[in-house]
Amino acid sequence: MGIWKMISGWRSGCGESEPTKGAAVPRVPEEVRRVKVDSLALDLSNFRFAVDQSNESLAFNYLFEEYDVLGMARSLLREGYTTNELPLVVEENSRFVVLEANRRVSALRALRDPSLAPAYRQRIEALLKRHQEDADELPDEIYVTVFPDRKTAAPILARQHIGEDKKRWGLDEQAKFVLAQLTDEVDVKYLKETLTGIKDVVRLIRMGRVREALLSTNFTDADIAAFAAGQELKMSVFEYAYRSREIQPLMGFSFDQDGNVTSRPESPGQIAVLERVLRGFQSGELSTRRVLDNKKGDAYKELVEELKAILDPPTQSEVSTSTPSSSTPVDDTPSGANTDPHGSGTAKQPSSPSSNSETTTDEQQPQRGPNHPDTRDKLSLQGIDQLPVPEAFAARLHELRSISLKSHPTAATMLLRSVIEAAIKEHFAQRGTTVSGELGRAVDAVFRAYPKERQISQAVQLLKNARGPIAGSGEWFNAPTHSMHVTITAPEIHQAWREMLPLLRFLLSPAQPATP
Repeated sequence: MGIWKMISGWRSGCGESEPTKGAAVPRVPEEVRRVKVDSLALDLSNFRFAVDQSNESLAFNYLFEEYDVLGMARSLLREGYTTNELPLVVEENSRFVVLEANRRVSALRALRDPSLAPAYRQRIEALLKRHQEDADELPDEIYVTVFPDRKTAAPILARQHIGEDKKRWGLDEQAKFVLAQLTDEVDVKYLKETLTGIKDVVRLIRMGRVREALLSTNFTDADIAAFAAGQELKMSVFEYAYRSREIQPLMGFSFDQDGNVTSRPESPGQIAVLERVLRGFQSGELSTRRVLDNKKGDAYKELVEELKAILDPPTQSEVSTSTPSSSTPVDDTPSGANTDPHGSGTAKQPSSPSSNSETTTDEQQPQRGPNHPDTRDKLSLQGIDQLPVPEAFAARLHELRSISLKSHPTAATMLLRSVIEAAIKEHFAQRGTTVSGELGRAVDAVFRAYPKERQISQAVQLLKNARGPIAGSGEWFNAPTHSMHVTITAPEIHQAWREMLPLLRFLLSPAQPATP
């Protein structure tokens, strides 16, 4: 009877209060079951993840790294597994996917099988050696609350993490959660009525839609494309740009009343403006308080004028006859016909003064946007080859930049692998440490030296722990060397390059002098 009293108390704690007179009591068709711990699966679309995780190993590592699951494991060993709160799960593909309590479940499962969290395996095993008797007392089965589907569970999750019941989700996490609820049967009005803990549903939908738009934008800069798709770019920060009355149209964004994107960056000029703005966020230049949140300040006004010039740069005749002035009027009509997609300010010449996007011939093709980065035949090293490196290594970078990905994909993969391994070893050599062995051991050295370095954590985890033919993983890099049945494609190499670029930038940057 104790467990059922506890369950009744939990349901009351979730907001199922006594019915008021004359009011209909909504029934949530959940079911409490006792299930095996090993049948519980982490939610790879957990709203705490900036992007969905591709496998459970990455999900375990992410939760251990970002949310101190090792501390949760210590607590379970010290205090035991308590049943005062039940994990919320949904049954999918014959497994119970954990929607709520991923930290607790990941700690419990990792204590049963440390290999589930590869990056923390040694620490978990050391913990178990000290507390083996306590670990033996942990349950093989636990009670969970099973919901028929994610839609039914959504109001409960929102109440817990967007209200005050539990640790609140950040705005990016809330946006991902809200967007996941929208279906043909669930609209914005329904969400406003049911997710009462959310103050501004439309704002969160807008955040989620912008994230989607960025993921499908044909960027010309692979580094910026990786930044836009990663967790370092927060929509709660980027919205200072896309909600700006002056900057929003320059990037090509517009929205309807429900927060959906009605237009997005598509022309070369709009993409160039977007890349310039994202580059500012990546470098920290566009401080929201100093620049974007001070619309009367000179820095904001100068930025807007710069973006206008990128979108619609002056013609050569205008450049030669006009003097530089921040007040020079700019045509408000976006023009892809004479826009440099890299934002250099050099305009393409029209065929005649009266030509425009409607009358231009097919031979000129001014409206054609830049190719998707993954379709290019060679890698753009994004300034990596400009960093101070030994002459022999510079020659290797030059070779990497010159090699045809379509004609020699396997050779390009092996060369990129060599570049990463050599960069790691040179990085430590410059700091007085010798790193030997192949790529796997070299990556272990990076992980041990920089366990909390966020800018390289994704690349390190991919190299160290990802399993299967995932572009950029250690297994993917090693496969062409060890098997004659492996096929590498140019898009995979581009993807691997995007994943490895932050790591290479970090490794090849000059060592900072010690602080006296």
